[in-house]
Amino acid sequence: MPPYASLIRLSADAGSRYVFGDQAVVGFVPINNANPDLKWETTDQTNVALDYGFGNNRFSGSLEYYVKNTHDLLLTVPVPQPAVVGDRLQNIGKMSNKGVEFSLDAQILNRATSSWSAGLVFSADKNKVIDLGTTPFYITGIMSGQGQSGAPSQRILAGQPLGTFYGPQYIGVCVANCGPGPDGVSTGPVNDPSRADDPKPGQQLFNHYTVDANGKLVLSPNATANPGGSDFVILGNANPKYALGLRTSGNVGKFDFSMLINSQHGQKVLNETALVYETKSNAINSKNFLAGALNDGVGPKEPSIFSNRFIEDGSFWRLQNVTVGYTFDLPRFTGTARNSRIYVSGDNLALKTNYTGYDPEVYTDAGLASKGIDYLHYPRARTITGGIRVAF
Repeated sequence: MPPYASLIRLSADAGSRYVFGDQAVVGFVPINNANPDLKWETTDQTNVALDYGFGNNRFSGSLEYYVKNTHDLLLTVPVPQPAVVGDRLQNIGKMSNKGVEFSLDAQILNRATSSWSAGLVFSADKNKVIDLGTTPFYITGIMSGQGQSGAPSQRILAGQPLGTFYGPQYIGVCVANCGPGPDGVSTGPVNDPSRADDPKPGQQLFNHYTVDANGKLVLSPNATANPGGSDFVILGNANPKYALGLRTSGNVGKFDFSMLINSQHGQKVLNETALVYETKSNAINSKNFLAGALNDGVGPKEPSIFSNRFIEDGSFWRLQNVTVGYTFDLPRFTGTARNSRIYVSGDNLALKTNYTGYDPEVYTDAGLASKGIDYLHYPRARTITGGIRVAF
């Protein structure tokens, strides 16, 4: 571990100037907390792999299984105040990664003037936080935007993967008489004085949990409009269950082509853009809001509340690249020019997904080990390029 990592470091700060005589001198301030116990992460990894080929290697590929355990993770975490700065680099806990990777390539056609090959790659990885020491969890996934600034959307929890969303479970909107009931709707009075949290029409409803004598969460028959405490539960995570890639290439005479498709499946994405802007209360503040808010039943003065309502399935298929080229020889008057090629190539040509935002694969950096949060990100560009190559 570099020596400076465990010591307090100083940096010039224009906001910490001091006057000596008639001269203003720039001061130096600490920029990190010391940690003399800091050490390197350690990782143990086991791989078992099989390479195969048959049909005179017309079909080939590999199969691999791996287990990777990391100890003494290096994480920058908050520290109790007062302190020099608000966080410190520490060695915390253990994490495990297990996964399988499989590939298959096939030579479908192989002739003198034409060829065609195709292949697929499959991978599935599962990461899990094994231990966090004496800390039960770390808050992360810090959100931005009006009404959400500084609010967390994820937790790092022992027994769960990184990128775990944590919050209340949305069940609908109160229409009328939203008294006790597992679905938040009944014929009970709206303003029952015995219920301090009796939802009103237009309010969002969430599952309410209580803790029994054994410390277990129990779903209450009463929905709540103001979730908190034990109402916050695991809402899924941002890690794909598996990824699949397809590729193909070949040529017909002097024409050549290639195509690449990639996909991920099973991951969750927080559409924070919708969370912030899909609320009619923006109109009260002379701000735009998304059209989806017009028919959601939520009252015009109700705030936008983070919940699984805005956590979507981020599975997708993407046509990543298509390239077509033509190879030819230039006329003799050019001298020794040969094997010239002209081509056109397109990237990010198509995206198939049920995600309602622009792009499920674009994420915002929102704190310690966060992932799967999309806020005001422009989608990946679709690009078309072309060129010519002349060889002498």
